[in-house]
Amino acid sequence: MLRHLARVVAAAAAACTLQLGATTPNGDWMSQIGYPGALQTPTAFMAPEGSLGFGLSRTLPYNTLFLSGQPFEWLNFNARYTEITDRPYRSSRTGQTYKDKAFDLALRFYPGGGFMPALSVGIVDLGGTGLFASEYVVASQRFFDVYASLGLGWGRLGSAGDLRNPLRAVSDRFLERPRGFVGGVDRGGTIGYETWFRGEDVALFGSLIWRPSFLPDWTFMAELEGNDYSDEPAIRPVSSPSRVNVGIGYALADYASLGASYLRGDTFSFELALHPRSRVNERPPGKPYLPVLDEAVHPAYQRRLPADDEQRLEQLYDVLRYAGYPVHAMDLAPDGENFTVWVSGWGSDSPVHQLQAVGRHAANYLPQRVRSITIVTMAGGAEASRISAPRWLIEAEGRGQATVEELVVQSAFAPGEARQIDRARYPDLLRYPTYAWGVQPTVRTNIGGPTAFFLGQLLLAPYFTFQATRSLSLTTVLGVSVVNDLDRLNEPIRSGTLPPVRGDLELYQSGSGDVYLAELEANWLFPIASQWYGRVSAGIFEDMYGGVGSEVLYRPYASRWAVSVNANYVRKRGYEQRFDFLDYTVATGHLNLYYRTPLAGIVVHASAGRYLAKDVGATLDLSREFRNGARFGVFATKTNVSSAEFGEGSFDKGFYVFLPLSIASKGQKSPGLAINWRFLTRDGGAKVDDGRPLYSVYGSHHAGAVYER
Repeated sequence: MLRHLARVVAAAAAACTLQLGATTPNGDWMSQIGYPGALQTPTAFMAPEGSLGFGLSRTLPYNTLFLSGQPFEWLNFNARYTEITDRPYRSSRTGQTYKDKAFDLALRFYPGGGFMPALSVGIVDLGGTGLFASEYVVASQRFFDVYASLGLGWGRLGSAGDLRNPLRAVSDRFLERPRGFVGGVDRGGTIGYETWFRGEDVALFGSLIWRPSFLPDWTFMAELEGNDYSDEPAIRPVSSPSRVNVGIGYALADYASLGASYLRGDTFSFELALHPRSRVNERPPGKPYLPVLDEAVHPAYQRRLPADDEQRLEQLYDVLRYAGYPVHAMDLAPDGENFTVWVSGWGSDSPVHQLQAVGRHAANYLPQRVRSITIVTMAGGAEASRISAPRWLIEAEGRGQATVEELVVQSAFAPGEARQIDRARYPDLLRYPTYAWGVQPTVRTNIGGPTAFFLGQLLLAPYFTFQATRSLSLTTVLGVSVVNDLDRLNEPIRSGTLPPVRGDLELYQSGSGDVYLAELEANWLFPIASQWYGRVSAGIFEDMYGGVGSEVLYRPYASRWAVSVNANYVRKRGYEQRFDFLDYTVATGHLNLYYRTPLAGIVVHASAGRYLAKDVGATLDLSREFRNGARFGVFATKTNVSSAEFGEGSFDKGFYVFLPLSIASKGQKSPGLAINWRFLTRDGGAKVDDGRPLYSVYGSHHAGAVYER
């Protein structure tokens, strides 16, 4: 078998000339299990950064549901549920089959180039029960339209035992690997690092993927597995007459594909995958052009401006509002040479683009005596940042006589002032109250539970925001059921001895009925001093809690870090999610430290304090932020409770993905697709989703944003 694989790879190499590098075409590169691969075997080819994939595959005796993400071009994570169709759920009263929850991680250490292949290392079932635990090293190279991979597998991926473990040369301890459950069903969620790359034997695996240029929607695959299916978690033996798999894939669109394959010499498999790439590292388009200076157009088309300053400012107000920059206030003395305008930056989140757009509009309408233009960006009712530039330089850049870099270097970027807007000559130009409303689709799910593999609810979420003043808002969000089978949920299975602050989530999902109140929250955001901001919130914060909360944020404009303190007193809501509450109350609070690293888009958030179950500890959150507001992140929380008190999983950990629906937040706190995945949902280390976090409002307004163009 190995000689056959070697002959296939050698034939492909002889027939084709190596392309430069190990780059890949537009493709999802998701295996039937979710990690980067062909059918069942891994590859070092990965999707472009910012990609997010969902998939379903059926390969008896397993059904797999997975979510795969690519926060960096060199890092892939994969979360999946696997249904073992012949294994009963350990505590089900409905005859449900066992559902295994797992997390995989793949790192590409070398991207490849010239005659050198790409190289990846992966851990399969990183924090699950260990039923599918494997590790691998794989090299991948492209030969024109053929993509070849060859690797070594440990654990399940190496059960065929072709070779002795090469790591025995490092230490004899690599020859011993626990068999069967690593953590056991009751210890799922622990990191089984003690088994990584261990075992007496390893196996070779490899794949050939052909994506013919003359059939761009089709993919043809053949692979040799390292798994001989001799030690599977299924109850009945899994037959495997052959280690060779073949398959075919068809792209339904740029974001969806279908696949069919013949595996193990006796099993047909099918797959449906969605793999959207939202161009997350590009800024949202905003306005597709910058305004043209009047002096650059033919005199017949130039504006006829009134002599009166106030009439000119009224026209400028209308133009800026139409361009996506609502004006809060303006300041221009009768004989003054300095003009200041306070705007909301909905038209663009780039400070430089705001300077170009608002500055050119202002230059078109302001009287000739004005020599300096200051643009103040407002956020959450307070000044977030200031940009001041000479008028002549704005006009020179608009005429092409100065570069954008020269404009940036000679402009002054500064933090916002606390209450300068109240002293403007023309304040309160943005009239209050204002309103925003709409309807967004949303879903609630319960996956892998003892009642059923997948239960869900499709809802419409009508929202209404009443903006009473620049700083005070009231938001209401309802949940209106469209399709629902969450009412089939049974009583939750308890694990651990902590108060059920999150462990009874099923009771909220099944008890909310056809219409429920998701949020009824008032937020008052206000400036304290320059670079200091405050928030007071009250109401129903989320599905499970309501109460009062407050926060203070210090965001030094010229620094990469910020610090905040928040405190809340909350009460647990009734299961029907209306206006009734249960008896459980708790005071929580955290000290938060944020740091935007020099690495592109990586934000570190560390917090310490008291959690909902009255446990005390700390949380570490690492996230990658993209330019359009999308985020991929991982987190872990450890508190002062023992593993026995916490229950299965030992400590809270997981990842999250957020894909924005728009730049401007109109209504809900997070307008977009939010996915939060935990290894296990337990009560320790749980926080309340209180109010509007100040860092989400002011965190992106810093000096470094000038260079994130």
